[in-house]
Amino acid sequence: MAIKEYVVEDDHSGSTLERRLAILRRSSLFGEMPEALMHHIATHAAERRLRGGDVLFLKNDPQDFIAIVVSGCVYTMVYGPDGRELIVNTSAAGDVIGEAALIDERQRDTTAFVCAPTQVLILRRHHFAVLTAEPEFLHRLLSLLCTRLREVGALVESVCLHRLESRLARYFVSAADECGRKQAGGVVVPMPPSQSVLAAMINASRPKLNAQLQAWRRSGLVSWTQHSMLITDVEQMRSMAYAVA
Repeated sequence: MAIKEYVVEDDHSGSTLERRLAILRRSSLFGEMPEALMHHIATHAAERRLRGGDVLFLKNDPQDFIAIVVSGCVYTMVYGPDGRELIVNTSAAGDVIGEAALIDERQRDTTAFVCAPTQVLILRRHHFAVLTAEPEFLHRLLSLLCTRLREVGALVESVCLHRLESRLARYFVSAADECGRKQAGGVVVPMPPSQSVLAAMINASRPKLNAQLQAWRRSGLVSWTQHSMLITDVEQMRSMAYAVA
């Protein structure tokens, strides 16, 4: 992964502000906030474009900005002492990354990177005061942080207590429930950019992950292309995901 030097776009034209405001209104954190607050963000945010492999921030970097995803996808990960990677969060359009910086000035405890072309809005720390002075925003931020805590708890449970087959099945069942598309023969879900990324999402080595996928394919449970997977029996996979064993 490479750290990219970004060019900040200081375009404050009406069309740019309206485009940024439209992005913020779709955000789970900023949507329906007072118009003055969103206008403050839209005016002072800087746009960055990242390529696959670029890093948004590294572990131990200063927590001096938050990012709002405009398009693309950002992965947040931690590293083990043996170099193994674990993706702890996936952020898509409208999501906020590094929100802990709004209430904590310590160093980052994760690394954030992208696997494909991605665009984000960056808001620096010296613009935070307007946000944190708004009670409704603080309530929304607290709710988001609680959600993050529950997600981390669920991830720890899955990684520590469940077999590979169950962890992988849980990933695809969740994908089927959230964005699955029914078609003849089953349900189609998007695949991560690579098996390495998928392996990092469920704390597995790539060879073991591939072996499990191949076993499912031989049984007829799944088939896949580079970008999507067809699950022929979602309920069978759901049973694998939540089997008590």
